[in-house]
Amino acid sequence: MATFVWTLQGTSPTTIDATDKVQFANGTFNGAITVGAFNDSTHVESNVGANDSSANTPKNSKYLTSSTVDIGSGSTALSGVSTANSPLKINFSDASSVTTTANIFYAYDGTTTSATPTGVTFYAAEQGDSTWTAAEGSAAGVTITDDTAATSHDYFILLSASPDSVGLKSAFALRMELTYA
Repeated sequence: MATFVWTLQGTSPTTIDATDKVQFANGTFNGAITVGAFNDSTHVESNVGANDSSANTPKNSKYLTSSTVDIGSGSTALSGVSTANSPLKINFSDASSVTTTANIFYAYDGTTTSATPTGVTFYAAEQGDSTWTAAEGSAAGVTITDDTAATSHDYFILLSASPDSVGLKSAFALRMELTYA
């Protein structure tokens, strides 16, 4: 059976369970981001509101310009970020050796995959990309490199979010799609 495992990378990576949330914050867990600013930290929030990534010292990627990112040390070329410094690691595995195609990653409103998130500007990039993608809705997803035959495939994603208005953003979810054979 095919499975996905999402992990927020850091000192001791945090697995993101199905009921968890990826939280973008101003540098501290539950810290509100100013409208128009981008996340200074990324966390895993449990289904009861706890900071599951508190012991992790999680990685973060903050959008700066179309080709630069702050991973904690100021402006860096997006294309120069290593897999170890990419906040999100997604592993896709299957008992059989499979190839993957049509891989995309994006944010949506949590209900309709073609709909953009409500009240959030979202950028993403696959590790090694030279420019960010405004990955809002399935039609605008980041194209993830196809993989050759294997039982396990790792994808490393940089992601950054900014609120468009004041308030909690609940119509916002992340998704990865792929075809395998």
